[in-house]
Amino acid sequence: MEPLVSVVMPAFNAEKYIAEAIRSVIAQTHTNWELLVVDDGSTDGTSAIMESFHDPRIRIFHKKNGGIGSARNLALEHARGGFMCGLDADDVFPPESLAARLAVFGSDPDTDMVDGTVLFMDATLTKTQRVFSPSFEGEPFHELVALSASCFMGFSWMVRWHEHMTLRFAEHLSHGEDLCFYLAYCPGRRYRYTKAVVLNYRRTGATTMANLEGLARSYARIYLWLCEQEKANTRELAAFRKRTRSIMVKSFLRAGEPLNALHTLMGRGPFSVAPHLEHSVRVD
Repeated sequence: MEPLVSVVMPAFNAEKYIAEAIRSVIAQTHTNWELLVVDDGSTDGTSAIMESFHDPRIRIFHKKNGGIGSARNLALEHARGGFMCGLDADDVFPPESLAARLAVFGSDPDTDMVDGTVLFMDATLTKTQRVFSPSFEGEPFHELVALSASCFMGFSWMVRWHEHMTLRFAEHLSHGEDLCFYLAYCPGRRYRYTKAVVLNYRRTGATTMANLEGLARSYARIYLWLCEQEKANTRELAAFRKRTRSIMVKSFLRAGEPLNALHTLMGRGPFSVAPHLEHSVRVD
């Protein structure tokens, strides 16, 4: 029997695009999937659109608004597949998305994570604006800590899964919850990729940069989590802190918030962490 793939789809006020997202899963050439759609307290017509689909492979859940991490976690509590991947409610899978990634798993039983090419497209999915093409193979933990574009652009991996796995998304993060999830999942595991397009990522104009303070807090919390895990060395941690600081300074300046940019340079404001933790990390 073909392997079952659990597709996790959180949805919040996604009435404009969610039908297209769901239809792209239904159109997959690999047909043994379950789609777990979680309405995260939407106030528009998202719920009604979700309920209009009657494919028995689609499982629908409703919850109070709690953020993308909590919505994905609710789906994971019910996931039954041997593989798991995500699809946001405003994005689209090409028809071969599941099959192309499963083919890589099938060719190498030691593979635990498979990614692929991602097209960043305009809101109508008619124009490609940027292409993400992974290039790394192996254990990706240190690549992720470096925020390397060789293996990470967002929640686009398919991973080996089983229903008793307890790994969950960090619900206190407003941003970067996918990065933190992968950092926790990947140690000791092998990442590979297919050159096939696995995701059409829709740019709607609602970006991560709409909540810069939330992004800064999330970077600081991921840094603290990395310190606690003791898997990254001092040099890697310092590079992560420097890279994310640079991202935030530039982002605040572009947004016309020079005071927040200055506070970030000084390690204050939403980017701040406990001072003693900046240096109390393990040296390999």
